[in-house]
Amino acid sequence: MTIHNRIAWAVACAALLGIPAAAMADSDASIRVEGPDGTVLPERLANVPTGGTSTLVDPDDGETTIVPNNRGTSFLLRTAEAAGLTVGFRVYNFGTPSAFITRIGSVAAPPYPGWSWMLKVNHLTTSVGSDDVEIRPGDQILWMPSVYGVPDFELDVVAPAAPRVIGEAFSVRVDRYNDNAVRTAGSGVTVAYGTQTVTTGADGTATLTTLPGWNNVVATAPHPGNIGSIRDSARSCGFVAGRPEECGLDPIAVRLPDVAPNSDISSVGPLRAYATVNGRLINLEVAVPVRGKGPVAISPTSLGDGSLTPGERREVAGKMASSVAWELNRRTAEGDETVAPPTGTRWRAAWLGRTTTVAPLADGEAVVSMRAPSQAARNTNARTAQVATERLAACGLDTRATVVTRFGYSMVVIASPARGGRACLARERG
Repeated sequence: MTIHNRIAWAVACAALLGIPAAAMADSDASIRVEGPDGTVLPERLANVPTGGTSTLVDPDDGETTIVPNNRGTSFLLRTAEAAGLTVGFRVYNFGTPSAFITRIGSVAAPPYPGWSWMLKVNHLTTSVGSDDVEIRPGDQILWMPSVYGVPDFELDVVAPAAPRVIGEAFSVRVDRYNDNAVRTAGSGVTVAYGTQTVTTGADGTATLTTLPGWNNVVATAPHPGNIGSIRDSARSCGFVAGRPEECGLDPIAVRLPDVAPNSDISSVGPLRAYATVNGRLINLEVAVPVRGKGPVAISPTSLGDGSLTPGERREVAGKMASSVAWELNRRTAEGDETVAPPTGTRWRAAWLGRTTTVAPLADGEAVVSMRAPSQAARNTNARTAQVATERLAACGLDTRATVVTRFGYSMVVIASPARGGRACLARERG
């Protein structure tokens, strides 16, 4: 799976869940190096310079060449060096000097008529030397072995990047790209995941079962030139139900300012919430909501651990709300009607003021405020929605607020705004 796909998922999740995600910079490209028998340089991002040249020195014999900083050769040497790898090359003069890559890391190409290193950009085999290949931001770079006269192909494994509960089945797809970047289904490809090994079907897909923690999903196929394998990999993570923080997931859906009411919540049994901060596992027993009662509220100030800093308390409260949301959704999926939210909604964690609240929300929906219903509150729902809509308009957000009653609470909800809109709403309310 390309790093671009992983970043796209992370950014999408960040927008939905309100968590920070490392996004690819506008000046970055990705690079990966695969040898005949294993990965030489795992996929990584690197900056593409806009100008200048570099004098490249072959560590094997001291030969030098000067190459623009944004070309395939210099991009490889720079990223390999950052990973602690050296690159060997020979300089040939075909009117102008040009470097020919002979070794990447410890993997050296054999003398002719063996294989040689081939550069692919965006799945397309390059037709000129790597000194003349211009690398642009957003490009996907792959170096792999090639046998002259033998058609090559590239594998791309696509696995769900979103963490899943341990034991859950998931599907992976393997694509095959030829020299001209034409994509076909990667049928008959071996996919390894932990101790599981499966073979893709005619459509290039296979099914695996989620394992604990982070693991690689590795797709391999024999090289058509009989020089080992062609491969690609993707990362996947599994967590214990109710503890998504084990995979770094903290689905706090929205961070809008307001005050969540401190209301008594009836319980059908205790629910254990978990969070990890600075390597310490913290847990808290919270009440399970039942129909006709309010959502779960976890305030950072209510956490009993006196050693936590204010920042850690906020982090723990958010992660615990995340844990509770996942557990309530799991119980709902297993048929527990006592905690099932209204149709079309799921339990989601949200910040309201300084308190995390687990409330039933629809996809793409944010909660602005909530309160226990009363006759007076019902009579002012229209005015409440109007005021909230006016505040949204003052922030430049073209969306309307709606008042709904779910699980016994009156909630003002809107379409989830962008981060800038949230900041504006905070100023409006302050």
